[in-house]
Amino acid sequence: MSLLELKGVTKFFGKLAAVDDIDLDVQKGEVLGICGPNGSGKTTLINVISGYYKPNRGAIYLEGKKISGLRPDQVAARGIARTFQANMCFHRATVLQNMFVGSFLQYKTNEWQAFFETKTYKERRKTIVAKVMDILELLNLARDANVPAVDLPHGHQRIFGIAMALMTNPSLLLLDEPTTGMNHGEATLVVEQIRKINERGITVILIEHNMKVLLDLATRAVVLNFGTKIAEGKPREVMKKQDVIAAYLGTETV
Repeated sequence: MSLLELKGVTKFFGKLAAVDDIDLDVQKGEVLGICGPNGSGKTTLINVISGYYKPNRGAIYLEGKKISGLRPDQVAARGIARTFQANMCFHRATVLQNMFVGSFLQYKTNEWQAFFETKTYKERRKTIVAKVMDILELLNLARDANVPAVDLPHGHQRIFGIAMALMTNPSLLLLDEPTTGMNHGEATLVVEQIRKINERGITVILIEHNMKVLLDLATRAVVLNFGTKIAEGKPREVMKKQDVIAAYLGTETV
């Protein structure tokens, strides 16, 4: 059984189909790269999968259970986490404090339990702290735990966004342009961290403009153009296809 399955997923904005009749199977443990020229529907597809947009047609299944139509928090609670193109954090809070916020779906505590510092509250807090430090250690951010998140370098902020997503215990991680705005060294660092996450058994869907990053990470690639899927397969083979080259460069240059 596929981890994630899309059947005929379509999303309209007015009369424009930003995503048009997409079928997709995502297997457990893979890194699926989604690429295509600007405006091809990549981020819209991620928004539909994660519940930020509801599809006009089609259905989405996670481990055989339908999730299309659920709210983003409901999708996240079922095991799908995502990052955004912009750095997302509470600027006045430290890395550690931001990470605590990311735990709300898994570790819920009543106000009275927190006020009286009950045994249950202390046990849950201990669990949260252990999980936070495990993730920060994994992504080489532990030494920045008490640094305001906004003060992290750009590359570390992008990795920190991934760390916050991991606090929801996802089985599937959706990464939207994780290396945007980075130089080669920063992008290489992010690639290393994503590889670590995947090695822990977390499936990854990666939207990426940087073809080197996509080729280094993805086990399979899907190419979108004008909202439709035009190619799918091994990344290096897909990138050599004439219709893919035409989508990126224009037919007159092919």
